[in-house]
Amino acid sequence: MPPLRGPPRLPRLARGPGGLPGMTVAPTPEQQRVIDHPLEPLRVTAGAGTGKTTTMALRLAGLIRREGLEPEEALGVTFTNKAAEELADRLRTHLGDLAAEGRQAEVTTYHGFAHALLAEFGPLVGVERGVAIIAPGQARQLLRDALGAAPRRLLDLTSSGARVAELAALAGQLGDHLLPPTALTGGDAAPDEVAARRAEMADALSAYAARKRRLGVVDYADLIALAHRLLVAHPAIAERVRARYRVVLLDEYQDTNPAQREVLRLIFGGGFPVTAVGDADQTIYEWRGASRQNFEDFPRHFPRADATPAETLCLAQNRRSGRRIVGLANLVRDQIAARRGLERLEALADAPTGEVAAAWFHSALDEARWIAAEAVGLHDAGVAWRHIGILFRRHAGITVVRDALERAGVPVEVASLGGLLDVPEVADLHAWLRLIGRPDDSSGLMRVLLGAHYRLGLGDLAPLAAAPARRLPGHPNDPAAAGRGMLESLDRLEQTTGASPEALERLTRFRAVHRRLLEAAQGLSLVDLCRRVLDETGVWPEVEALDDSARLSARLNLYRFLDLAEGWSPLEGAPSLDAFLDYLDLLAEDGAAEELDTAQVSGEDAVTLLTVHRAKGLEWPVVVLPNLAEGIFPGGPHTLEDPLTRPEFLPYEMRLDRDYLPALPEDADERRELVRLRHQDQEWRTAYVAVTRAKHRLVLTGAYWYTEKKPKEPSPLFHLAAQSDGVERLIAADTPGEPPPALRFDPADADSPDPLFPLGRRAALRRAVVEPGYPGRFAADLGFAPAFEAARDRLMVVLEGLPLPPATAAAPAPFRTTVTSLVTFASCPLRFHWSAVDRLPRRPSPARRRGIEVHRRIELHHRGNLPPDEVTEGLYDLPGDEAAHGPDPFAVFLASRFAAFTPLLVEAPFELQIDGSLLAGRIDAVYVPEPGVWEVVDFKSGVRRPDPALRVQLEAYAVALGEAGFPGAPPAARVTFAYLGGGRLEEATEETGDVWRRAARARLGALLAAASAGERSPAPSESCRGCDFARFCEAGTAWLAAHPG
Repeated sequence: MPPLRGPPRLPRLARGPGGLPGMTVAPTPEQQRVIDHPLEPLRVTAGAGTGKTTTMALRLAGLIRREGLEPEEALGVTFTNKAAEELADRLRTHLGDLAAEGRQAEVTTYHGFAHALLAEFGPLVGVERGVAIIAPGQARQLLRDALGAAPRRLLDLTSSGARVAELAALAGQLGDHLLPPTALTGGDAAPDEVAARRAEMADALSAYAARKRRLGVVDYADLIALAHRLLVAHPAIAERVRARYRVVLLDEYQDTNPAQREVLRLIFGGGFPVTAVGDADQTIYEWRGASRQNFEDFPRHFPRADATPAETLCLAQNRRSGRRIVGLANLVRDQIAARRGLERLEALADAPTGEVAAAWFHSALDEARWIAAEAVGLHDAGVAWRHIGILFRRHAGITVVRDALERAGVPVEVASLGGLLDVPEVADLHAWLRLIGRPDDSSGLMRVLLGAHYRLGLGDLAPLAAAPARRLPGHPNDPAAAGRGMLESLDRLEQTTGASPEALERLTRFRAVHRRLLEAAQGLSLVDLCRRVLDETGVWPEVEALDDSARLSARLNLYRFLDLAEGWSPLEGAPSLDAFLDYLDLLAEDGAAEELDTAQVSGEDAVTLLTVHRAKGLEWPVVVLPNLAEGIFPGGPHTLEDPLTRPEFLPYEMRLDRDYLPALPEDADERRELVRLRHQDQEWRTAYVAVTRAKHRLVLTGAYWYTEKKPKEPSPLFHLAAQSDGVERLIAADTPGEPPPALRFDPADADSPDPLFPLGRRAALRRAVVEPGYPGRFAADLGFAPAFEAARDRLMVVLEGLPLPPATAAAPAPFRTTVTSLVTFASCPLRFHWSAVDRLPRRPSPARRRGIEVHRRIELHHRGNLPPDEVTEGLYDLPGDEAAHGPDPFAVFLASRFAAFTPLLVEAPFELQIDGSLLAGRIDAVYVPEPGVWEVVDFKSGVRRPDPALRVQLEAYAVALGEAGFPGAPPAARVTFAYLGGGRLEEATEETGDVWRRAARARLGALLAAASAGERSPAPSESCRGCDFARFCEAGTAWLAAHPG
């Protein structure tokens, strides 16, 4: 903060009446009280939309007029650079002629103010004036290095990303409360497990601090801590800085942390005229250190010169929103249990009525399509695209709405913190870099080959994947080995069999590009390599073919990534592609890294999509709040901020705001409820911010289905809006119904949307498979029946002209099926045919997904870690749908005898040969309950139900135990179904011996023989109730009609 050397100051008397700004805005009486308040500490509680920034500017202008202040004697401090620019612009506007002369107030951010202190006085505390500030991504790299620098006895380093995130959280809390890592170590009492883990984390943070000192860098938390140390050690510095100003304006003060407060108190306490503006009910950044105590206790922290508390004035008149929107905002504020702000937000007397609308849909796709149609309708009615803002509680909800808008031809701008790698063009570039630098990156390979440039399908890649699978038999489920093997297979592409000519041609093109880029990577810088990838893959011409808004957005985001690559350098060592990819991985793990912020298309006429937190301080004539389903908005906590169970959270007694915090109960349930209620308050404050972004029209939407697991109900926020006075109820899906066929738009339809098929061409093809008469009826409805019939006849001629198979065909492969499919065959041969032979589309099954999740958790319990294989429906033997509601089946497992056993085998695959057929399966677990006794257990997440076909599963496992290569298996064994549904364990066990197994083998053989012969007669039964194909199965439909209920 060097001395100011601006233009020479004009004598005050020489200014004349024209030298001060005129009041371009007519202030309200409550604003005038703030403007006229004398030079002394003042807290201004400013509700949403009450014109706080304008009021601050007018206050400064009034002080210059009344008190004779020079503009340079005023300091404005706010949170972000953008907010600082806005505040500086507003101040210049109201400084009139003084601004024209180059006179202006100093405006900075809270961290910028601390940095200026260190730039001027840093050597007094051992900090060089030009010290480098590391970005959060670089900080995470150093944290990861520090974590692995020494053995960690209590910290699980198998998930290093999670540990780094926890370290970053603890480091942030230590900085927010001016504590060194050593404050967490030592002490006389023996630490409990959580405290011991926290002490081990503190040791890693001490190593992190040592690395920063060695490299001569600081992070953002260090700026505040070092500034505080400077002011405490050298009080004269505080006096010297204080003397430079006559007034300080603190903006968004409710979002400051205790450490920032203490720095400001050391300089500007004791009666200095500080004006703090904020609203405790808009504190939405507690998760990153903000403390509401700062704003609520400002009168005590910054008292008048006579030590009496500072005065508080309120701005309650909302100048932004219509009356109905303000009314809903007050209803939302009433939900905040710990409300500390205004009593009520008031609309202006002449404010328009405003509109509040609510709409509820069946699925996320329905909701997104409707939002797109709403935007188009508003635009057709004269609303500019840029006057529409769509605000999300979570980043995850943005994609499907963005896709719907783009399909409807709506220009969009996505302002996504940390979302740069999700921009399609950037994601493709990132995938290519991973392919070049990490040959084993299978996800990067899939992104490129399955993407729009090469347009290959999984079936096209099957022959390519088969070769490495044969060469690498020991790594069947290793994604890294698969990725390496597929790239190696490209070198033998000419020897690959089974691929279509089109697929071979595209793979050949990919191989050529990949080889050229591998060669170029040896001698190019990072940014030049990125440019070469873009040139080689033809990205720029594809970008130029986009519409105006999408083209500009894609180009700016690509430029942003290029700038990131060009500006990045490691803290240690030379730049390399592998180190850069490692850096991007850490940023991606952060989830909201500013370095990966998407580009802003400022000034473009486009609908804005962003999160509520990102929308703070912004406004739109029309605001849409989607995804208002239970658990999404308001949402539940990702992590319970309980320092008694989570080491990444600082104990309350060590925090600077400890007197403001509630006492934590010893009872875990009571403590969990307390933490939940605090989080719920923060969610309602976020909702208050969201609602008050709207000026004229506010639309709130939600849907039942966002996942395939189970439907969601409307959230309390949606209910509150839908039941408020004057709300426009647009659409209301009454019941969840069946899960939708899709929850995301089909990428295959993205490039050429067809108005005839609003659900996409792939969905139309699926319907044609299920309803053979559908294409003809559809053509007739459009008036194209003759043309359709002619095209069908031509196709039949082509099909009839195909050559017959050779007379001496190769010997057919043995019939092969799975245990799950054989159980289906035993239940209904026709259902088996439609699910395993001539496959028809199936509905997503929440019950099956729940069964998969329960099996996965049991497997993780027994293995003690996460398996590398991807969890899919084919991974476990799950015949039939299991109950999807009721108590948690995994909790029943944990209370059972099986949880205490160490299994001999877990998720053991096998392949059994019976009479020339192959039967594949996977045994959940094999236990040894007593010496010499093996017990095969198959877990069911539902309750026991009568289904004779299920016995096939136990028979297959018992026979496999003796014949499928399980060495040491005894001649007799137990086979058990363990039902975990309904809140209690129920077991069905059979003892097997030679006679039992021979009978089981004979039955399996008969079933396999019938299945391989093509048997597909229907066998209607209770199973029809859960059958995907019942609606076009005549026998199943008849049975259901005869057996209602």
